[in-house]
Amino acid sequence: MLPYPGGPSWRHGGDETGRSGEVGTTLTGLAETVQAARRGEAEAWDTLFTRFHPDVHAYALARLGDWASAEDVTQEVFAAAVSAIRRLRDDREPAVQAWFLHICRHKIIDHLRRSERRRSPVASAQPAPADPEQVVEARLLAGELRAAMRGLTEDQRDVLIRRFVLDQPLEAVAGATRRSLGAVKSMQHRALATLERVLGQVEAGG
Repeated sequence: MLPYPGGPSWRHGGDETGRSGEVGTTLTGLAETVQAARRGEAEAWDTLFTRFHPDVHAYALARLGDWASAEDVTQEVFAAAVSAIRRLRDDREPAVQAWFLHICRHKIIDHLRRSERRRSPVASAQPAPADPEQVVEARLLAGELRAAMRGLTEDQRDVLIRRFVLDQPLEAVAGATRRSLGAVKSMQHRALATLERVLGQVEAGG
């Protein structure tokens, strides 16, 4: 049995950015929490799950576009983290978040490979907005954007999701991906230019 519960898929408290400080005093000592998680303490894993589940799930959802698949990948991430946490060297929050997202990125690749072999669509279980027109528009736009993102490199997709889904500042992305600030800016610029070109071609062809 995994030492963490099934957790919520929404953000907890905090400011509107959903960043650090969302879970009150639970994470006053993240380093101590990580150390306790290394020892297999369930309470520590509860804390890590509560803090980092929203980021991991948002990252997976942005890549997969399917709520149920994102949930499956998120569970795989935390299952893998249980055995891998002893290899986590840096227990500061940006590093821990980057570590979870690094695992998530690889689990997404595994999931996409399995899906490609099965070639069977998975129905989305994501709650829909009340307005049917908004449902259609949101799905069309999201589908076109995900299709366009297939033309990006894996690193470009990673940077865009960190910047525009997880709302990470450029400096945080640079630190998490071990790139210079200029390199991240350049990668973001090239990725956005590619998306603009591809989406423009879709619109022109539609």
